[in-house]
Amino acid sequence: MKQAKIILLRHGQCEGGNILRGKTDVSLSPLGWANMETAIKKLELVRQARSVSIYSSPLLRCRQFAEDTVADINQSCLFANHLPEQDAQTSTVTPLKIQLMPEFQEIDFGDWDGQTFDALYQADPQALDLYWDNPWENTPPNGELMTEFEARVTGGLNEVTQQLESQLKQKQQEVFEPSQENTVTALIVTHGGVIRHIISLILGLERCKGLYAQLAIDYAASVVIDVYWPEAQSSSHHSVDGNIDGNSVNTDKNVNSDKVKPVYRLNWPS
Repeated sequence: MKQAKIILLRHGQCEGGNILRGKTDVSLSPLGWANMETAIKKLELVRQARSVSIYSSPLLRCRQFAEDTVADINQSCLFANHLPEQDAQTSTVTPLKIQLMPEFQEIDFGDWDGQTFDALYQADPQALDLYWDNPWENTPPNGELMTEFEARVTGGLNEVTQQLESQLKQKQQEVFEPSQENTVTALIVTHGGVIRHIISLILGLERCKGLYAQLAIDYAASVVIDVYWPEAQSSSHHSVDGNIDGNSVNTDKNVNSDKVKPVYRLNWPS
């Protein structure tokens, strides 16, 4: 059975204070950067350099750290390749490149974007409360529809999954040492809203306001998703219409029925 891993990593604390931060493009604070460095070390991606791909939201608070992470991994691999005990296979590791994906950008809060929460509540507390209670029916002025946001995030997840499957097929055609695992990993540096939607998607929760209003995902928190392609598709696996098998769900509506569909299993945020 083919399997892969997707790691969702939320950006760290940002500059700009206590604002509604969607499309507003700000950098990480020094503390936010430090927290991200701690989080990325725990993931030990350097050891997986042969089989890891890195994706990022194009916004600065994600992109800058993702670019720095790619540079660090490439530098570590370059140093390791010059050690005398390294074999020929290790020395052929292709440098990583970051893939920027607008699909994983935070939702656009329109006219509210970039404003402080205090200012927003003073101006129109009822509108803000209605939005948190039901963001699908109450869009901020000139903001992005929640349905459109969720659709683009779902599309991004499908695209990453398809790339992982292609990488696995390529690895199966190559010759590896017996000790090497035939798995691939995708790191996605992204935002809290994006992570919440992917969680709801995998759990088969449609329009679950609690995930957006009550589920806290800390800065620099990570969520690990295991992806499987079963050898034989069983009837218990369903598409993203809300029918699920435990905490597994297929998100690709457009694949042919004769194609093995991916199954996702969620590891809780850490």
